[in-house]
Amino acid sequence: MEIPAHILDAVHASNDINRAPSAKSSPRKVASRSRFTKSRSARSSADDISSLSSASEPEHGYQTDFTSLPSDSCPEDMQPDDVEDFKDREYPQLKGKTYLDHGGTTIYAKSMIEEFATDMVSNLYGNPHSASTPSAISGHRVDAIRERALRFFGADPDEFDLVFTMNATASIKMVIDCFKDYAATTNTPVWYGYHKDAHTSLVGARELTKMHRCFASDEEVDLWINSGGFGGPRARQLGLFAYPGQSNMTGRRLPLSWCGRIRKSFHKAATYTLLDAAALASTAPLDFSDAANAPDFTALSFYKIFGFPNIGALIVRKASDHVLGSRKFFGGGTVDMIIAIQDTWHAKKEGAVHNRLEDGTLPFHSIFALDHAMTCHERLYGPNPMKFISHHTAQLGKMVWDGLSSLKHSNGKPVAVCYKDDVAVYGDPSVQGATVAFNIIRSDDTMVGYEQVEEAADERQIYVRSGSLCNPGGMASYLGWSPMEMRAAYAAGHRCTHPTQLMFGRPTGVVRVSLGAMSTETDVQTFLAFVEDVYVDNKGGGQPRAAVAQALQKARTVQTSNSLRPTSPNAPASPSHMPVHVPPAPPHSFQHPDGSPLAQQPESDPERPRWVPADYIKYRKPWEEEMRKAQYSNPPTVGMEIKVRELDDASSRNNPTPSVKARKFGRSMVNLLRTKQHAQDGSGGGAGAGGGNGNGNASHHARYVPPPIPQQPSQRSLFDSSKNSNP
Repeated sequence: MEIPAHILDAVHASNDINRAPSAKSSPRKVASRSRFTKSRSARSSADDISSLSSASEPEHGYQTDFTSLPSDSCPEDMQPDDVEDFKDREYPQLKGKTYLDHGGTTIYAKSMIEEFATDMVSNLYGNPHSASTPSAISGHRVDAIRERALRFFGADPDEFDLVFTMNATASIKMVIDCFKDYAATTNTPVWYGYHKDAHTSLVGARELTKMHRCFASDEEVDLWINSGGFGGPRARQLGLFAYPGQSNMTGRRLPLSWCGRIRKSFHKAATYTLLDAAALASTAPLDFSDAANAPDFTALSFYKIFGFPNIGALIVRKASDHVLGSRKFFGGGTVDMIIAIQDTWHAKKEGAVHNRLEDGTLPFHSIFALDHAMTCHERLYGPNPMKFISHHTAQLGKMVWDGLSSLKHSNGKPVAVCYKDDVAVYGDPSVQGATVAFNIIRSDDTMVGYEQVEEAADERQIYVRSGSLCNPGGMASYLGWSPMEMRAAYAAGHRCTHPTQLMFGRPTGVVRVSLGAMSTETDVQTFLAFVEDVYVDNKGGGQPRAAVAQALQKARTVQTSNSLRPTSPNAPASPSHMPVHVPPAPPHSFQHPDGSPLAQQPESDPERPRWVPADYIKYRKPWEEEMRKAQYSNPPTVGMEIKVRELDDASSRNNPTPSVKARKFGRSMVNLLRTKQHAQDGSGGGAGAGGGNGNGNASHHARYVPPPIPQQPSQRSLFDSSKNSNP
């Protein structure tokens, strides 16, 4: 669709007001290369954007002061130490701080925010769903940024479409909802598979189908693909396999070749691929230039790449978008006609998949910020920014790994236990990202709580992340937790939001360091110095030399003796006689770095109990077996006894003395049973009298059974049911 002339005139008029004069020779080259020289003089972001906006050839058919233009600088112009040159200027919020949680979100640049703010106050943008000039400008600019974002990931707009979402999780949910509706429309069951390193958002998708499978290793996935899908979706079923491009726990990068192999190998049932690229795209380039081997659906978050804006995207391979076309829900802007009164007919929009999936008004201001974010990234990190960032962060990640691995206590024991896959190699960005997961170990082999490490680092303005990291499969694999043990931890009170750091003497989470584009060697050195100063023992006495006694007291650990473990209200009861091994706690004395002593930890404080799975099984299995036999041997009787006991207990608590009504009911039941017994004896009197005196009553009195004890009123329903069932 061509942009009307009056809109172009309005845009160019705005450009003439704000555009500053610039050099005539190679404006793009000057604007890019001058930023990467160490002798660069300080200048404002307004000057930067003015020089960029003076280029003569608009890329998208129209141009404003802030239309994005690529950089012409060479990759060789960028070196890792160049980040140090502009870090203080572009990221002033990091002065005096060491930010190492880029896996959560990275940091936005100052110049990008300034350019975005100038854009917002210099131009008038309306709702893209309207037809006015400001609205038309917004709509056309959104389309241009959508195409630019696709090209940022090497995706041809003819082969791919991009749907703007709230974040990567919203993108994943959109795919799952569309699959569910497609299955209901075509009467095709859905099979779902996911990798063990999947984020919680991918794991949660399994609840929408009864057929799902977790692949516990890469080898399982390879065998599954090589077998043509054996153990996956069957004929006349619809398959979806989801996995992360990078583990958000350890930073391991999984093979992207799985998508193409699945597409070529599976012929029994159509199986699509969903790639969670939220962690991968933050420090690695995504290249979808080969559409035949690209994922069908890719979910990502832009704030993990640029720091701002807080929006996400779903990149859809157009050859697979028909699966998303059966979504039942529709919102404003996704339909062409709706009948709401006396009928329920509607007509969906046709054409690009984003026209059918982007409900309501898009966050178009945030999308404009995305345009500035991509421009700023190219200006700061080169024409291929993600390639540079990938190599830059890989070097820093290797420094963190090597530094933690080399730290030793005076007795030669390691200070940290780091978790990584066997095939991962730090420094090689093709298999490992810039993320390190670890736990701190004292010289006496006891473990420091991960939240305690995060708190101690935070006091020194070093910001890391700790916990289970929304990666249940990774935690179970690398920390060695079995399903039974995880259920037991939950029963003992452990929660993701309120964790118990050390449960049964073992960690329930990790400390994570994740690096980003603006991370530097100084950040790594600061972090390693913190670990060494706080957690490495003295060379002489083998005692901790850090002033962390207060932090140690804050650690949430299970201090359990021979008494019962605390259980949650909803947790099943467990055997009360299961032993808990509690080794004696060695006394610790803490000292300040200057040598002054701190308060000594009480020797009477019990040590964390050691988890012994064999004991748990030994004492729980007979108990479960006994309950199972009682349940299945005579279910009605067991159920009746339990119900009677509950009613009896409830009645005794509420009214220990039977009421007049209860006594009347009891007497009536006695009379009823006596009458029934008399009737039975009378009917058989002739047969029974032959051996007696010929008197039916004599036979009756010889077989007399004492009447039952009167029951409580709460048991009336049980007797009524018994009465009705035995007429």
